[in-house]
Amino acid sequence: MPKLLQDLWSSQVAVRPDGIAVCWKGELIPYGELDRVANQLAHTLRGHGCQFGDRVAVLIPNSANALLAMLGILKAGCVAVPIDVRTPAAQVIEQLNDCRPTLILAARFARSLLDDLFDNDYLPFRVGTLEALPIEGDYFATEFTGLSILSESPEAPACGATTHAPALQFYFCGELACGVNDPASQPVFQALVSAPHGPIVVSHAEVLALLAARSGLRLTEFDRVVGLPLHSPLAVAEAFATLAAGAELHIVPQDLLGRPRQLARFVRTQEITEWLTNHGSLSEVIQSSEIRDGDLPSLKHLRWSGRALSASAMRQLTQLFPLTRFARLVSDSETKFGGQFSNVTSAPEFEPILVAEPQVVLVPV
Repeated sequence: MPKLLQDLWSSQVAVRPDGIAVCWKGELIPYGELDRVANQLAHTLRGHGCQFGDRVAVLIPNSANALLAMLGILKAGCVAVPIDVRTPAAQVIEQLNDCRPTLILAARFARSLLDDLFDNDYLPFRVGTLEALPIEGDYFATEFTGLSILSESPEAPACGATTHAPALQFYFCGELACGVNDPASQPVFQALVSAPHGPIVVSHAEVLALLAARSGLRLTEFDRVVGLPLHSPLAVAEAFATLAAGAELHIVPQDLLGRPRQLARFVRTQEITEWLTNHGSLSEVIQSSEIRDGDLPSLKHLRWSGRALSASAMRQLTQLFPLTRFARLVSDSETKFGGQFSNVTSAPEFEPILVAEPQVVLVPV
């Protein structure tokens, strides 16, 4: 049994290093290359003062680099703190002042946000990037780039982490598409606008326990998985489950998030077999005219977090995806991942129950 998250994909690296791990805008990244660059990033972080247990913030849009940043941080024995780049600067300042990262890994996309951070508050944080060219703002400059990372050793550094050591730290704030005051969506999707929430600290052991509990949703090396943005616990756990199974993780570009028609096209063109989304995005996809009855024949499982769908929405969903099995994330206040998945049954004989009670009938996995 793996004891650390970075152990999850080590068997894939050993057995099938040329197998595709990540698909990103037409680029296919094999398991061996993903592991090598993560090792090189870990050495870079160590060389820039990051020690075991230090926080490293990730200000990178949903992308292959966002995933690679978290993998390298874990291999360095540090704690990854993914931050949504759409978060207002004032709230990011609060989050950074709370977690006190040794270093920030940033993308050019976040340049104006970083300028706001360093202009409006004294933040004694250093910045690096995984992009080839340095990022220079009005008030900051990156210390290293992706090109310098590639000059480091490809061998994994000694990590020093234990299974119960913190691995990930999350923050939530702002209004998302799952609906206000929806208890079934907490804490994966916060729907409160007034104040930021956090932090949620997750250990290696907690993520590994979640993955062990989701055996009913077992993936294989033939699956193509698309999930939520990589700044929520559930989305990151799904990414680790994908890598552990040797499947392909298809990362949705930042500009497609919140655009249901474009997202539906992405799922179709990438021939996705496993789709993790939320109630708001799923409802918009159902209402859009992009998907036709019997579309997406490759889609085996569609799972969502948040509120249950109405009877009419479930009927439309099963008509759109007749070959797909559905599951909803059921609320569980004792877990940091928002709950456990249960299969959804929407057979006609259950319609009176669905109408009378705004909850879909659930069958445990």
